[in-house]
Amino acid sequence: MSMFRTKLIDNIIGLVEKCYYIILIVILLIASFNIFYNLGVIPIYSWDEARHGVSAYEMIKNSNYIVNTYAYKNDYWNLKPPISFWAIAMGYKIAGFNALGLRVFSAFAAIITIVLVAIFSFNIYGRLTSLIATIVLTTTIPFITEHCARTGDADAIYVLFFTISVMSLILMERSTKWLYVFGLSFSAAFLSKSFHAGNIFFIGILYLIFSKNLFKLTLKQILALVLSASFPILIWAILRYSNDGIAFFKTMIEFDLMARTSRPLEGHIGGKCYYIEHLQWSYFYWNLVFVGVSMAYLTIAHRYITDRKLINCNLIIWLSMIIPFILYTISKTKISWYVLPIYPAAAIWIGYASGFILKERNRNFATQIVLVAMIILSIYKSEEVIVTRILNPKEDLSQELIKEIGNLPEYYGEKIYVNHFEQSYWLDSELYADLTPLEGGIEGFLKDNEDKTLLFIKKEDFDSLGNEKDNLKVILENDEAYIFAK
Repeated sequence: MSMFRTKLIDNIIGLVEKCYYIILIVILLIASFNIFYNLGVIPIYSWDEARHGVSAYEMIKNSNYIVNTYAYKNDYWNLKPPISFWAIAMGYKIAGFNALGLRVFSAFAAIITIVLVAIFSFNIYGRLTSLIATIVLTTTIPFITEHCARTGDADAIYVLFFTISVMSLILMERSTKWLYVFGLSFSAAFLSKSFHAGNIFFIGILYLIFSKNLFKLTLKQILALVLSASFPILIWAILRYSNDGIAFFKTMIEFDLMARTSRPLEGHIGGKCYYIEHLQWSYFYWNLVFVGVSMAYLTIAHRYITDRKLINCNLIIWLSMIIPFILYTISKTKISWYVLPIYPAAAIWIGYASGFILKERNRNFATQIVLVAMIILSIYKSEEVIVTRILNPKEDLSQELIKEIGNLPEYYGEKIYVNHFEQSYWLDSELYADLTPLEGGIEGFLKDNEDKTLLFIKKEDFDSLGNEKDNLKVILENDEAYIFAK
């Protein structure tokens, strides 16, 4: 068979595009499975999921949705504005005080992001790009399983607003009204994950300069953009200040911005290649496709691409990948999930570049076969990892023991001392039995004279009770831990 006889693959591509809606529904069903299956079964993570969950729970108990607390004290460690806490609080109201309620709005945000990638790619690039981009994001391991779609962290919601911001910039070519959507989504991203939204600011400024659109805006439009980007943040800042003074903002700037960028915090170290190395193992197969199609595209695209709108669109896609990557590489504190916002843009780029190469006028059969094989292999291998992780959640016996207190109504709403301090145990105590967790461990528990006060300890700490062990009543026990009462 001649390498230039591409009819077979072309016919398959035509069939795929003809069945676009059926295939898209199948992909979205896979996405729903990847995100929602066993969502409430996987144990709660202590960092940072549990801390967000505690703050959201205590917002409900305090009837204060402006100030986030931990142990019912103003929290100056988790320095995030309130949108992610609000989302978790709504999740609790909808799905209950449990792990599912903790995560359900992150899951919804991830599904919405995938749907937006599908719709956006369809309208800008066409059906083939849309399908490829959607399946890429659906099977992106970090996006699905690491601190994002399946956890009660701020990241899935932040990535959603980040993605809307990028898409709004591109759609500004059609109507300047999208510029204000960009501003509002920037403010929502800031109110979700604080100074991480600075990436969006730099992307917007650089795009407006490089595309020369900045010089086409009127003063009225610029002022409206600034207002849309700042007014929601200003309203929150005023409300927070009225509740808490300057302390939160001072710590937010000193710790969450200056300290994180200038030195490694909490052991999160890494060199200049930290994020490259992360992509090599967490995004391995799609990374191969990304590099392959990017090199091929850059080699041949200059012959055909003359549409200024398409060039600007590709510019934004690349800026939204490069800017976060550079800024977080420069930052001294290195955490793998900081680069989560690049994955929707990477999916769109893989979809577009792959579609371009598969349909390019000088295409050949060998190129098409190799690219299709790489895409299929990436889907299979990435989905295999995701399915393995969600089908085999690791059980946390300590968390399971704390949950059982909810079946003992006589202890509901009491105090519990947590000797082996973990934020997940703290959150479980609040969610499942409305307990008030206390630090102080064994010593604090033994000094506490109130009835029905509880003590949680790991079995490895049992001997620390000394002679008091015979005077305590075992309320609950499993292979890993005890819960005692006096």
